[in-house]
Order: sequence, then C-alpha cells, then structure tokens
Amino acid sequence: MKRLALPTILLATSALFASGCVYKMNIQQGNYLVPNSVSQLKEGMTRSQVRFLLGTPMVPVAFDDNRWDYYYYFNSQKIKAPLKRRLTVYFADDKVARYENQGVPTQADLDQLERDLRKAIAVTKEDKAKASGDTPAAAEPASGAATPSEAEKTPDPVPPSAPLPAPAGTPSGPT
Repeated sequence: MKRLALPTILLATSALFASGCVYKMNIQQGNYLVPNSVSQLKEGMTRSQVRFLLGTPMVPVAFDDNRWDYYYYFNSQKIKAPLKRRLTVYFADDKVARYENQGVPTQADLDQLERDLRKAIAVTKEDKAKASGDTPAAAEPASGAATPSEAEKTPDPVPPSAPLPAPAGTPSGPT
C-alpha cells in the first residue's frame, strides 16, 4: 500500500502543477484588412476593384448579393477580450453605394496614433528633464509634431553592402 501512495502523490502533484501551464493557442479568423487598403475604399468603386483592394469576403452572404462582409476575429491569451472587427460594403448597380466600418483602422487613424505617441514621448522627456533639474531649454518642445531624435529613428534593417556582381553570361571586362 505504501509503495503505491508515493507514486500516486507525485502524479497528482505534477498534474496540479502542469494544469497551470496549459498552452492556449492564438485564434485568428476572417479577413485581416490593411489600414492603407481600407483608406482607399470609396463609393462608386466596382466589385472587381473592391475585390482587388480588400480581397474576397470570407463568408459570402447567401441571400443578399449586394452586401459583402469582411469579418476579423483574433483571440490570444495575452489579451483579455477578443478583437472583433467588421467592414460591410453595400453595392447598388455593381458599384459601392456605402460602407460601414466597425473597428477596422484606416491610415488616418494610424497617423493620428503616431502623432499622439510622439507628443507623449516628448512630454515624458520634458517631465523627466524637469524632475532631474535640467533646464527646460535642454528638453524637446512638447507642442506640435516633435521631430524624432537620432535614437528614436528606426535603423535601416538591411545594412549597406558592396555592389552585387554582374549576372552570369554578361561580359565583365571593358567593352
């Protein structure tokens, strides 16, 4: 009896610890729409132009051919509530009559977000400079669009390299 008790306790303990380490997979479904493409959507576009711009809708509406719904759903263990977005395009005479955007970001939204982020960074730097006793002239101004410093600029991901050799079959010497 004692021989069975120890392995049973070890098995139960390991099962208890392993239950907290369950991998939860990211779930992504639907049409992911690029903000630049959504910004280009305009009334009067044809069906083929919309299909080229946004792609084919994931779930076509069976009873209404004049409506295309682009759904997007994303769930991850890193976010509390799932991300749900929808863009509905209505057609009349095979042209876009109107569209409804529910949560799909446009390029203008991303530009505004970037401006707000730059302003927040500038204000934070200014507050840190004031707290450390530096003069306000040394801090960056918080008004308007702050220009990024050298440290904030993103580096080019591809470093410069030597010129590529000539393709095979081309003369290498002077002609």
